[in-house]
Amino acid sequence: MSQAGQPAKKNKERLIAFRVDEDAYSELENRAALAGKTVNDWCRDELLARIAEGTPLTANEELIHAEVVIFGSVMAHYFDLVATKQLNPQTNEELKAWMVGERKTLYQEYFDARKRGE
Repeated sequence: MSQAGQPAKKNKERLIAFRVDEDAYSELENRAALAGKTVNDWCRDELLARIAEGTPLTANEELIHAEVVIFGSVMAHYFDLVATKQLNPQTNEELKAWMVGERKTLYQEYFDARKRGE
């Protein structure tokens, strides 16, 4: 611990530099200003917060993963219906309707989260 019970700051020895276009930089400036930070500090804080979340996937990757999970579930149900000789036009339509409903819910949640900035 250093001054007044505050934890000692780690030395920042590594530098990350990258380029963005004018539109992106303008957006970064706006977001940083709203947070009362410099662009550099805002970018660093956002990146470190993302890392701390522990989610290794981007929002789009999470969406693709969820699609794969839904597809896998549909296939498992389909094979079960075939194996138990319960596959018929009605059960097939029910399975398709379930899949459509799951995908609709998935995409609604995805786009709602994007609108909220998550």
